[in-house]
Order: sequence, then C-alpha cells, then structure tokens
Amino acid sequence: MSRFRESRHTYRTGTIGPPMSFLYPFFNFLQPGILWPDLASLRPMLVLSILALMMGLRGRSSYDRREAWRSKQFFWLVLFIIAQALSVHRSGVGEILAELGNWYVYLLFVVISVLLMRDEKALHRYVWGTLLGSLFVVGYGIYAVPAWGGYQGTGRAGAYGMYDNHNDYTFIIIQIVPYLYLFWRREKGFLRKMVLLLGLGACLIGVAMSMSRGGMIALVVEVVLIVILGMEGRRRWLLLPLIVILGVSAVGYQYARRAANQGNDYTAEEAEQGRLELWKAGVVMLAANPVLGVGSRHFPEYAWQYYDLSHDMKGKVSHNTYVEVAATSGLVGFVSFMLMGWRLIQDLRRARRSGPTGGILDATRLATLIGIYAMAMRALLDAKPYDWCFYSFCAISIACCRMLDRSAQSTDTSPAERGAKGTIRA
Repeated sequence: MSRFRESRHTYRTGTIGPPMSFLYPFFNFLQPGILWPDLASLRPMLVLSILALMMGLRGRSSYDRREAWRSKQFFWLVLFIIAQALSVHRSGVGEILAELGNWYVYLLFVVISVLLMRDEKALHRYVWGTLLGSLFVVGYGIYAVPAWGGYQGTGRAGAYGMYDNHNDYTFIIIQIVPYLYLFWRREKGFLRKMVLLLGLGACLIGVAMSMSRGGMIALVVEVVLIVILGMEGRRRWLLLPLIVILGVSAVGYQYARRAANQGNDYTAEEAEQGRLELWKAGVVMLAANPVLGVGSRHFPEYAWQYYDLSHDMKGKVSHNTYVEVAATSGLVGFVSFMLMGWRLIQDLRRARRSGPTGGILDATRLATLIGIYAMAMRALLDAKPYDWCFYSFCAISIACCRMLDRSAQSTDTSPAERGAKGTIRA
C-alpha cells in the first residue's frame, strides 16, 4: 500500500509525469486520422498537440530549455520552414499563408517534442513511443502484402498515409533501426528486449518485402554504420567484411526481385535514366529561380517546363530530397536544410566528447547520429523533405545533447553546488 501511495505521489509531483512524452510520438507516427478515417474530422493530432503543448509548458526540465531554442539547428529549422512558405510568393499572401499551414506542423512537432523530453526518463519514453508507433506502421506494411497485395496491389510492402508508397515505407524503417539495436543492447527487461529484437526482424523483412532498391541500399549502409559506430572492440572489424558481402548480396537480390516483379514495364535502367532527367530539370529550375525556387511542393507541376522530360517522367517528384528542396525553395531553403542537418551532426558528435557514455542518453545520441547519416544517403534516392524523420531527429538531438551537456556540467561541480542549483524551470 505504501508503494502505491509513493507511486501516486511521484506521478503528481512530476518525477514520472504523465505519459504524454510516450503518447505524442506514438500517435504522430501511427497517424490516427489516416488509419481510422472516421476520426479525421475530429483532428486527433491537432487536439493531442494542444494537450501535449500545455503539458510540456507546465513541466520542469533538467536542462535550460533556452539553450534548445538558441541552438543553431533550431535556427536553421525555423528558416527552412519560413523559406517553404515564402517560396510561393508569386501567388500572393494567401498562398504563402496556405503553404505555411502545410509546414508549420513540423516546427510545432519539434517544439512540443523538446518540451516533452524534459529529462532522461521522458526522453526514454519518447523514443519508445516513436519506436512502437513506427513498428505498427512497419507491421501494417508487412501484413498488407498477403492481405491485399500491398502497395496498389503490386506485391510490394507499403503502409498508409505518409508511408503508403513502397519507397516512402522504407524511410520509417531506416529511421528506427539504429534505436532498435542500440536500445536492445542497453535495455534490461526481457519483454522490452524481445520487442526490440522482433522489431529489428520486422524492419529487415519490411525492407525486403518493399522491393525498394534505394531502401535496401540505405539499410545496408546503415548496418555498416551500426557495426562501425555502434559496436565496440576489434571484433567489429572482423565482422565488417562479412556484413559488406551480405549487404552487396542483399542489394543484388533486391534488384532481381524488383525486376521480376515489374517485368519489362519499368526496368532499373529506365528508372536510372528517368531520375537523371528529373535531377537535371531540378538543376535548371534552381538556376532560373536561385533565391526561393519555383515554389514548395511544385516540382511535378513545373519540371517539364524547364527540361525535356520523357513522357513517363512528367508529373513526378525529383526522386532526390536535395534536388527537390533546391528546385522548389531555392538557395534559401537548400542552405537552411543542409545547415540544419550539419549542425545536428556537429552537436551529436560534440556531445560524445563532453558527455558520459554507456547509458540511454549516449545510446540515443549515437542512434540519432547513425540515423541521420543513413537518411542522408536515403534522401539521395527519393524526394521526401516532408518526412517526419528529419524533424524527429532534430527534436531528439536537441533535447538529448542539452541533457548530455547538463550531465557534463554536473560532473564538473561539487555535490553541494549541484544541490544548490536544483531543477531548472522551463
């Protein structure tokens, strides 16, 4: 009975806090309004975002949140969102506001996420919410293949909403694989370790069933990064050649399966030629509109006007996130997008030198770094500047690095000084 009273007291005083740090990312990736269309009119994520924002603002943080808002990656994120809205300036103020309405959700997501990740426990819950929500999508994509033929009945795995397409489906897998592995190494409960291990297996199966060639290449690169950065000791260098051999074989097998699946309708050579055409169109579009591009999300609409595209390529996105950003939001959007990623990497690498190693914080930092590296490669082969992964990485890295900085500062002060400082209010 005393334990029950203690747990209730701890919940009320905020040491454990409400489970919003888990629920918010879980439902964000679950996409309830798309999974259950009847709920769409109720705007479930908007309602949840408002509740999460209120709870985040009321809570206390183990670090000074002003440092989060002053971080350079957050600055470049804000500039990138502004660039997306301003890129449609030719259509008037109304169109600018409408485009801002499409992009502000990502900035809001980062702000709310940082507010919710107030301490190490909340960060731990947040990552678990991300993993379980994402794994539902991964499992849905696997189930879809035997149930109704997967993506548009092609036999390729694809889920729903943002991850409906078989190529887009691999983005969420590439995002979570490093967290699954590194958390599996550090979690102690049997059930949690089994969930993470089964999740890793589901991700491997999901990429294979998607038949996405770019997804498989990115997964192989990510596994190599996990071996190099996520493992310790000399044995990883002995394991690396085997991983490379298996990875090359997996990529070759994926190409063969995709060719057999599509037949002569769309060969790998045709896909490569089509992408080169789209990329060249993007370069011409940027040269003609260097500052703010042709307008956010307008690549399919205008590409054919700047380059002689093949008939099958008209109306398609650029299949390259960097080309897409540069062509549609110009140098302002491209530079801010690239510098946001660069600052994230710098912050995560710097935090490794200054913070403690071995715990959940370091596992989260390392998983985020590996995920960013792998996603940087995946983004070369598909156009998804609006994918949640970029903004999830941003939020997690900002909060995690501020906590690591706080831990490093605490180790440099005496116990008396740490007691005097207490908890920082947001």
